[in-house]
Amino acid sequence: MSSADRATLAARLSDRGWTPKLKDVAELLALFDDADEDVAREAGRAVSRVDAQHAARVAELVVTAARAAARPARGRLTRFAGDMARELEQVSGDATTLAAWLREAALDADPKTRRAAARGLGKLRPTPEASAVLVEAFDRFPEPDDRKPLAEALGKVGGEAARAKLAEADGGEFVRARLVLERDAARTRPQEVAVDGALREAGVAEVRYHVRRGLEEVLIEELGPGARAKVRAPGLVTARPGDEARLADVLAPRVALDVGLPLTPARLEGDLAETVARALGRPETKKLVRALTRGEGPARFRLAFRGGGHHRKSAWKVAELMSAEADPALVNDPTSSTWEVVVDEHEGNVFFELLPRAWNDDRFAYRGATVPASSHPTIAAALARVSPRRDDDVVWDPFAGAGAELVERARLGAYARLIGTDVEADAVAAARANLDAAGVRGASVTQGDAATASPAGVTAIISNPPMGRRVQRGGHLPLLELFVRHAGEVLADGGTLTWIVPEPKSIAREARNAGFVTERTLTVDMGGFAGELMVLRKRT
Repeated sequence: MSSADRATLAARLSDRGWTPKLKDVAELLALFDDADEDVAREAGRAVSRVDAQHAARVAELVVTAARAAARPARGRLTRFAGDMARELEQVSGDATTLAAWLREAALDADPKTRRAAARGLGKLRPTPEASAVLVEAFDRFPEPDDRKPLAEALGKVGGEAARAKLAEADGGEFVRARLVLERDAARTRPQEVAVDGALREAGVAEVRYHVRRGLEEVLIEELGPGARAKVRAPGLVTARPGDEARLADVLAPRVALDVGLPLTPARLEGDLAETVARALGRPETKKLVRALTRGEGPARFRLAFRGGGHHRKSAWKVAELMSAEADPALVNDPTSSTWEVVVDEHEGNVFFELLPRAWNDDRFAYRGATVPASSHPTIAAALARVSPRRDDDVVWDPFAGAGAELVERARLGAYARLIGTDVEADAVAAARANLDAAGVRGASVTQGDAATASPAGVTAIISNPPMGRRVQRGGHLPLLELFVRHAGEVLADGGTLTWIVPEPKSIAREARNAGFVTERTLTVDMGGFAGELMVLRKRT
């Protein structure tokens, strides 16, 4: 390629709208030896835009160019081969040509080439061939700049040979690679939260329930007086399980979002990672985890930090510190965790909470079908619970969605009939499917408009009506004002309307005009905005 042609091609790289053809690939790869590394990088991006149907041929061209290249193009092309191989594996599953070059290049005389190859192999699916060549390279190239990428790749590729090689290697830089390897090996052993575990034997004296703000008192009502539950903060309720309670018992409340087991707080001593590692290594923590985990080896956990933020460095340090323990009860595994440890540092104190993750939460297993207007199941459970109940109730949900409110009311006790209507055919189908899956009898769901449908004998209306984007025609306020007037006509005297609305003052005014009195209100976090849960009773 002449200097003029090379300059012309390099200039075209700045045009992101240019899609190179297969015939351009060889010349683009030639730009990888340009003194300006940005040109080489842009050339690689251009090659990546070649039509995917030519991927196999492009791979061959990349390998041919890399094998013939000298520094610096050889290392750059090998790095590009690793990136391309990873993408091909994810899309088509076949990166054979590129993987073969990476194995060859891992033993290359050029340091940048072999280090790029090691990193590339670590991104691919593990194979015995990759493990073998990485072990050979680890023995052949003892320089620290080689050992680090090789160790990281061995940790990801795994295998007995890799495990043995990392075990004999000295130096703190190999700890992380060993952790990755051991973590991946542990994932092959099934593990789960032991929901039948006795809380008293595990040393659990208190549980922490996380709930939508505004529903704390509803959760306390669900727990019952024996739980000695209290509101500790907005969205947080604590309770004391009974002496015979199992973990499954405290996981059962349907209004709760999450259930946590608090660990003893600690003063911040040293850095945060050191404080966390000490707390997770305490005897009482080990006792709790081992009593409530089923499976071989230490329990797998992931760290989360209250308030969010990036704590990757701290998480790795916690994992490294805990791996040095002689008898750890927990090992860090952020993607296949049995437990989640939530850390909250505040004014020199560090608080910890253990949340079960690997368990079958079947509270809402009936929800096989959903629609855009589906209620969150914990809100549906709250609506059903606060609604006054009679054994002869005829319950109507005029905005049935996927039927969650009807299912939750059915679970709470006797009724005469359950009726659902929705303007959308998809919602009707979803509600019917979910009611069947929940084993609910005496329910019917039909297509109909909430403002005009008039089921006979209705004694209770329970609904989470559409708000904001869920309203397909007009605004939600006129619809809800129209409906509350209609509900006053449909409900039997003394009947109740339990629902959530976004403009309580306007709705309350219309409700009074329609013959309702307000029995209860709760301001509820609906996920980005507040809604008013209202229990209205029609005057007799």
